[in-house]
Amino acid sequence: MLAAGDILDGSYRIIEEIGAGGAGVVFLGFHLRLNKYVVVKKLKTGIEDYLHVRREADILKQLHHPYLPQVYDFLIVDGEIFTVMDYVDGHDLKWYVENGVLFSEQELIRMLVQLCRVLEYLHGQTPPVLHRDIKPGNIMVRENGDVCLIDFNISSSDREEAAAGYSYHYAPPEQLAGIRHTYGQTLPPPDARGDIYSLGATFFYLMTGIRPRDVSPGDRKNILKNTAYSARLGRIVGKAMADRPEKRYPSAEKMRKALEQKENRTLRICRILAAAGVFILLVSGCTAGAIHIRNLQNEAFAAAYADYIGILATADTQAWIREGISFLNQDRYVRQFRSRPEQKAAVLEGVADGYYEEGSYTVAADYYEEALHLRTDAAYRTQDARNQVLCLIRSGDMDTAERVLELYRSEMPADSLAFVEVEFLIQSDRTEEALEQIDQLLGSAADREILLRCCLYGAECLKGTDAFEKRMYYLKEAGQYADTVLVFRQIGDGYLQAAQEASDSSIRKQALDGAEWCYEKLYAQTNAGYLDALNLAVILQMKEEYQDALEILQQLIQDAPEDYRAYREAAFASYQIELRKSAPYRSFASVRYYGELALEYYGNNTSDEQMVQLEELLDQLS
Repeated sequence: MLAAGDILDGSYRIIEEIGAGGAGVVFLGFHLRLNKYVVVKKLKTGIEDYLHVRREADILKQLHHPYLPQVYDFLIVDGEIFTVMDYVDGHDLKWYVENGVLFSEQELIRMLVQLCRVLEYLHGQTPPVLHRDIKPGNIMVRENGDVCLIDFNISSSDREEAAAGYSYHYAPPEQLAGIRHTYGQTLPPPDARGDIYSLGATFFYLMTGIRPRDVSPGDRKNILKNTAYSARLGRIVGKAMADRPEKRYPSAEKMRKALEQKENRTLRICRILAAAGVFILLVSGCTAGAIHIRNLQNEAFAAAYADYIGILATADTQAWIREGISFLNQDRYVRQFRSRPEQKAAVLEGVADGYYEEGSYTVAADYYEEALHLRTDAAYRTQDARNQVLCLIRSGDMDTAERVLELYRSEMPADSLAFVEVEFLIQSDRTEEALEQIDQLLGSAADREILLRCCLYGAECLKGTDAFEKRMYYLKEAGQYADTVLVFRQIGDGYLQAAQEASDSSIRKQALDGAEWCYEKLYAQTNAGYLDALNLAVILQMKEEYQDALEILQQLIQDAPEDYRAYREAAFASYQIELRKSAPYRSFASVRYYGELALEYYGNNTSDEQMVQLEELLDQLS
């Protein structure tokens, strides 16, 4: 039995048990890679039902909708079956009714429309996915008021009739009749109208406080006429829960359109208990204060979001990860993130980009996937899908990469698909084919990011070869599209490595000029890092511009007086400056001064070969 603190499958830390029922035991867990809360369900079904549950879980993992929890995993551990999905923070509709909450008509219609939309999505799958257990306890209300349809343990995507997992008061009559039949008997297949009945029955309960099967079908119509709500809403709910399927709405789309038809009609005065009236009064009295608090929270969120976007403008990829995860996990911003999915997606992308730059491709893929599910803009969806596939390829998970690519292939433009193919070719060591594809894209693509990455990939493919001219071409082309610190640094490092590898003096000079151009750009920025300035000084020394290098190094020594590297390079630069003087005028005092300070701050480290060279130089001078 799972207990608090247990780690399931190396990925999910169990926090506590939060529920149990006919389907199994439910735990609150924590996703160790995504740094977020999840729900872990231990199913009571036996291992003999593995194939059925496995098929069901695979279907649910492919479902992505704002009013559904995301299913992450299906596990078999020690002969027990588990599913892992999003943790939905909030209360279910049953809780609201039991605590005396009366929803306004506007709130009911809003929730009904959202539920119809998610049913349209589910029923529109091939084959259709039927929930088959819609009830107040399976509809969560998030903090921003949006619904989330949960508990798909008995969902069906085929014509098989489940024999368990229904709720008596909310199941359609044909489902109850089917369950009472003996096995082996031919039954009519379930269809979308069963979910529509359950949806109507759920809202009958919300509007009246009466469980649907506690009264006869004939009485329900009269009860709906005497609620706090309009006759129009009563008719829609009544039609949805008609006993005969052919009398119901034929689809969730039809029901949604009926709900969205506007009538200029004032809500009737609530004719229920005085206690309900007191409740409404209390809600009204709290409105102004709640709005004020919410405005303050929104302002704080906007400021925090702007700060994080500012962090993404730096080259500190670890801060992208650290600050992004911290921002996402702050409880006070839960409501804002839920009501602003595009901004949440932007933060998730920032974290994903950080993991990508750090080389943690598997984790980056997970964050890109989560951002993708929040996106509505086609361009962003394409970008996130492409980046997810690229990360999966780089992590070596080719099979998953191909599956995800097939899932989003229809949404990707030709340039993105061709670029993904480049990544597949590179990871398969088919370098020549990759370079051919890169050259084709450079002649046809319009997307600046694709053009930039193609150039960088081309230069990367040619490292260690003698194709220096083609390598210089790719790096120079990349410079046209560079617009961030990281990209200028990557191009500069590419030039610098080429300069170190080249034996031809003209190629070496061309590479050093390119490296200097990149690092001059970086050095000129107000947020230039220590290493950027140090690299520029090293490049200037390689170009034999020692005095210019020494000036940069002296500034670095003032800014970071305990970092040995600037002293080390200053010693080398000073030595070269003195060698250019006539012998009688040489003085190596500055070389000894910088060298001794470098050794002092270097300490007992043994990994820097240049420090060994410096020690040898100081021994010669002594």
